Amino acid sequence: MAEYSIRDIARMAGVSVGTVSRILNHAENVDEGIRRRTMEVIRQVNYRSGRRGRRAESRTSTLPQRERTHTLALISPGMGPAWKSNDLWTSYMCGIETACQERCCRLTLYMAEANREEISREIIRNTDGILIKMENPLPDYLKELITLLPAVGFGATHTFDPLPQVIVDNNAGGVIATEQLLRQGHRRIAFVNHEACNEMFIARSNGYLEVMKSTGNFRPEYLIEFSPPNREEGRAVDPEQTPPDMSGPLERLLALPERPTAVIFGNDWAAFGFLTACQTRGIRIPDEFSIVGMDDTGSLCNLLKPTLSSVAMPFNRVSHFATCTLCDLIDGIGIHQRNTSSMIRIPGVLKQRDSIKTI
Repeated sequence: MAEYSIRDIARMAGVSVGTVSRILNHAENVDEGIRRRTMEVIRQVNYRSGRRGRRAESRTSTLPQRERTHTLALISPGMGPAWKSNDLWTSYMCGIETACQERCCRLTLYMAEANREEISREIIRNTDGILIKMENPLPDYLKELITLLPAVGFGATHTFDPLPQVIVDNNAGGVIATEQLLRQGHRRIAFVNHEACNEMFIARSNGYLEVMKSTGNFRPEYLIEFSPPNREEGRAVDPEQTPPDMSGPLERLLALPERPTAVIFGNDWAAFGFLTACQTRGIRIPDEFSIVGMDDTGSLCNLLKPTLSSVAMPFNRVSHFATCTLCDLIDGIGIHQRNTSSMIRIPGVLKQRDSIKTI
């Protein structure tokens, strides 16, 4: 049977060990909301003081035993089966599967669900918690499910729905790429967003804008944004099979009176399309443009010629953290997070390869 220490109480209430200690000793310098939340956790686990350190009395009710195997439902609305072989999804799944092995969990996957009512009944009947690959907005049936079971979202975007979410820090991706180029002597840096309404790419371009404006290097003509053809509403979106045509952005950059020396792209796929357009025009990379992508999933960046520098986004760390958070919620740890909107953002790191030169 599980016992809980003062450190466990602190984790479950989302406070420090010192705060728990002050509350147990009836100190007055504690926020009343924090005090109530912590006392609720203490009551739930039947916490008592002992000579060898404070412990919670072992219980078989209220909280599940830690040895129990949990069953998790992984729901990925709006994503078709073709994503199962995609490098991005494989990275997410790697983090989830690692966490499931560490926490002794079983996993059931639902992608591009057709019969939502049947799936909802099955999840309520057979699972302990829900992992949700976030999209904006969540479907109504998921909004209902997260009120019934512990749920944690993960992905590259977030919503304001009432559940904890672990997401990739896209804004930091733009900051990291831009700062690295500045360190290598570039001042004329462009950013190309090939999906102007994509929340993930908007955040990445915002990171670029923050750095360029704060350093006095921003030029409006160096920010290029455009939108792809409209997708059919409500249809599951499959991964693209070919890189986008980036000949238009290339021509715009070449036509500028003062060309940028470096270009950042919303993702590696767009950088691949730009590299292809440059090769068609006989433009040498990185001699005429240094280029940086984002994501660094799979082997694409290493297969391109020259190899592509990219901000490696922590998709596997995001999904791993989200899965562990869900297991904690099921175990009663951090229960104050249930049905509450919160976000943890995890930044990536730049993997420098041959597509960048120092000037």
